[in-house]
Amino acid sequence: MFGLALEQARWYLPPDFPYTVVKLNTANESFSFIEVADFDTAPEPTIGTVIGVKTDGSCRRMRPPIDPFIYHHKWLFVADDYDGFDVEESKARSRAWMALTDIDRTRIGKRSYWQSKVVPRLHSRETT
Repeated sequence: MFGLALEQARWYLPPDFPYTVVKLNTANESFSFIEVADFDTAPEPTIGTVIGVKTDGSCRRMRPPIDPFIYHHKWLFVADDYDGFDVEESKARSRAWMALTDIDRTRIGKRSYWQSKVVPRLHSRETT
């Protein structure tokens, strides 16, 4: 349905922009091309530079903030047979952190909160 629009939006990107994730905003049919350099290697990959492309071809480059955002449940971004990372391991990690109590789910998208408040508790669960 949006295949042609996606191809057209790609024309406005710098030719060497290394995006990993493409997000469609269905409200205005714009696309965000998102750089995620550690997608296959990090349990919760870090969102890098984002280039938004509107239907009129206008672009907006957004660099990551000092405390960048991360993706959770990265297994949802790929098919079950994806071979870039262990999909079953990613699903298990999602189940593990979702079972934790007293996590401020409004703050887990920021890498600093995740690293300081969630990851230590995940590691303590793995060792008990």
